[in-house]
Amino acid sequence: MKLIYTYIPFQVLLGVLFGILFPINNTLVLGLSFGLLMLLFVVLIVLNKKKSRFGNTSLFFVFIVLFGCCASWCSQFLNNDLNVKNHYRHQNFGKENIELTLSQKIKSSKKYFRFYANVNAIHHQKSYGKILVEIPKNAKDSLQIGDQLLCKSNINNINLPTSPYDFNYRSYLENKDVYGKIRLENYLLKGTSISVLMRIQRFRNRIVEQLQKAKISENTKGLMMAMLLGDRESISDEMQTSFTDAGVVHLIAISGMHVGVLYLLLLFTFGFLKRIKYGNYVYVFLVLTCLWCFAIFSGLSSSVVRCVTMFSFISVSKLVYRKNLLLEPIISSMLVLLLVKPNFLLDVGFQLSYAAVISIVVFYPLLAKRINLKNKIAKYFMDVLLVSIIAQLGVLPLSLYYFHQFPFQFLIANFFAVSLLPLVLYGGLIVLLKLLFVNSLFWVEKAFDTFIIFYLNIIQQLSAIDTLIVREVFFSVSYIMCYYLVALGLWLWMSTSKSRNFALFLGTIVIFQLTCLYQNYQAVQKEELLIYNNYTSLITLRKGTKLYVIGKDSLTARDCFNLTSNKVRNQTKDTKIIENKIFKYRENRYLVVSQKNLKSVVKESNMILIITENPKVNFERLLKEIQPKKVVIDASNYANNVLKWKSTCKKLQVPSYVIAEKGAFIIP
Repeated sequence: MKLIYTYIPFQVLLGVLFGILFPINNTLVLGLSFGLLMLLFVVLIVLNKKKSRFGNTSLFFVFIVLFGCCASWCSQFLNNDLNVKNHYRHQNFGKENIELTLSQKIKSSKKYFRFYANVNAIHHQKSYGKILVEIPKNAKDSLQIGDQLLCKSNINNINLPTSPYDFNYRSYLENKDVYGKIRLENYLLKGTSISVLMRIQRFRNRIVEQLQKAKISENTKGLMMAMLLGDRESISDEMQTSFTDAGVVHLIAISGMHVGVLYLLLLFTFGFLKRIKYGNYVYVFLVLTCLWCFAIFSGLSSSVVRCVTMFSFISVSKLVYRKNLLLEPIISSMLVLLLVKPNFLLDVGFQLSYAAVISIVVFYPLLAKRINLKNKIAKYFMDVLLVSIIAQLGVLPLSLYYFHQFPFQFLIANFFAVSLLPLVLYGGLIVLLKLLFVNSLFWVEKAFDTFIIFYLNIIQQLSAIDTLIVREVFFSVSYIMCYYLVALGLWLWMSTSKSRNFALFLGTIVIFQLTCLYQNYQAVQKEELLIYNNYTSLITLRKGTKLYVIGKDSLTARDCFNLTSNKVRNQTKDTKIIENKIFKYRENRYLVVSQKNLKSVVKESNMILIITENPKVNFERLLKEIQPKKVVIDASNYANNVLKWKSTCKKLQVPSYVIAEKGAFIIP
């Protein structure tokens, strides 16, 4: 706990976290915050002259935290692309000529290749911004990163989620500064960018092409491209599912574990330099240079950047302080990353990565000193086992919150997969170099392919034990906070073994239990009306732990899929279908108008109309007869009908809500 008061970067980090979680868009409030910061600075100078120790310490802590808040708010303003005047979102255009440069390739869908691209100009006017580009897989050209295209297209909004409980892809892309998408059917290839980063990425693509020609299995190629090059394009859905269900999905993307293995290899390779004069400085310089070259070569993905930044701070701290500091450089790396890019905090990978690393750094020394093994081989496998357990427990609440499942076979899977990871990485690197420079020795890739097939088969067998996977688990934000509070109490008790800290640990467990009881009580009391943003009409009414589906005679597979997240997040147990098209919720009556019930529409005033499935009706006459309070047009209707009905509502001054534009309609 002394770290809070003694390590200034941690104090700044507290302010940065507060600033990200509670952003300020009001210029006046921001100005007052800076004014208060300056006032505290003056007061600290006065107290320092009077040598007031307590006031000086307390106010200095407040000053540093407030400084972190202000720095975070400034960084958020500078990082917001929408504050740039010539951003494409601020330009009025329809179907115009757009000039763009493909900057990053991402995982394709079934029908489209997908890229991030930088918008250069719109209708010959200089423009700015990052955009999602979808290109049909039957396109005539094979496009690559760095290609400059000219096209005529509309910039469309990213689709909103089906319900508030589903993954919000629009929000996910906005955190990456992507605010629109275009689908290219026709385009003109103008040229190629000659920037250094683009050239590196094109060279990387040529390596991928060379790997694709190798006489090894497709799964081996996919795993090599994912682990060595950061390209998950060739990872099959079956392999992705196997790694996910086995609890080792972090292995098929370049993450902290891969960078850590590379870091240890570099330490071993350049270790001899420490024996010469000033060799430590050359040693650290070469290690960091290789790490950042790898980051650039792998595409500067956020996961690689944060891991390389973390190991860079660890290396520099060892050089400066001559001792193995871990928690301090990790905190410093987190601070730098969040100051440079505040949106990193909202990235699930960032949260999982730092949760795992901090958990290992905090708990591993406490547990390792209780296990004393002299055999180096046994110690290696015990360390792998211990680190896997600690890391998994560190990310457990976040995994349950985001993915709603927990594979209990993770222990066996991680023990097997992580123990053999150095062989996978080093073997893959040897095969890659062999493919690039040697045309003979085909037995090398054949032997590696056999090993990888065995490796993948074991993971697939472990993932197939479905009884060990707990699915559809509810875990709220308050549960996450309580879990880490219990972890903090456990760490304090294990660190000192004092009875006072043991009592504190028991107190955190009681708080967790009380939180669970309160959450269950709230779940029973809550009610909610939800109309989904889905092309198949779906309306649900939740009362406590019961979920009612309105206006349906049966549930399709698509309906069941859409209901899953609602049921998990709200802990509903029973689902009942109500075919009636009229229902009451709170003080309002609702009428579902579809093609099936046009003849039996009730002409009752002051109702709320829900228009679904493109009913062929004289909409203006319907509104005049019923005089509804509001009209909700769901996403199952055709776009031309929506425009016409929206215009009619505006003409008759009837409030309307278009789900396709505004997202799911929800009344708590």
